[in-house]
Amino acid sequence: SVATRAGWGTKALPKGTAQGVAFYYSHRGYFAHVAEVSVGADKAVRVHKVWVVGDIGRQVINPSNAENQAQGCVIDGLSQLMTQAITIEKGRTVQSNFTNYQLLRIRQAPPVVDVHFVLSDHAPTGLGEPALPPILPAVCNAIFTATGDRVRSLPLTTHGYRWL
Repeated sequence: SVATRAGWGTKALPKGTAQGVAFYYSHRGYFAHVAEVSVGADKAVRVHKVWVVGDIGRQVINPSNAENQAQGCVIDGLSQLMTQAITIEKGRTVQSNFTNYQLLRIRQAPPVVDVHFVLSDHAPTGLGEPALPPILPAVCNAIFTATGDRVRSLPLTTHGYRWL
């Protein structure tokens, strides 16, 4: 399980650092993520590591592509988590390009996204969408455990958070 891979509850973490977990089911695929996150007094967030465990059926057709897809979903999800929002003004989107719809930068990305697939009796299924959503609540749950601040809307920048 993802908890076992992440060592959930087996190690003491520094003050301001915590793990958060989240699960998701979609398109007949199951995904669970654990994110290890630190939060500074100034609400600066760093994601140190993410563990991903997915069940997309009894075989993974292209293992290296599947691993890369899950890692990309985590990175894309982290962008959505912190800064991405679409706002409408006078019937038009305010964000016109990536200058004001920020993507995660390499220096902000976790150095490790550990991906593991569980082979099950389920029929093979898709992989693209189900691997993304759990990273958002996993990080928010870690922020809550580290700080006591329960975030209930995104992006995090609207609550004063930023990437370290």
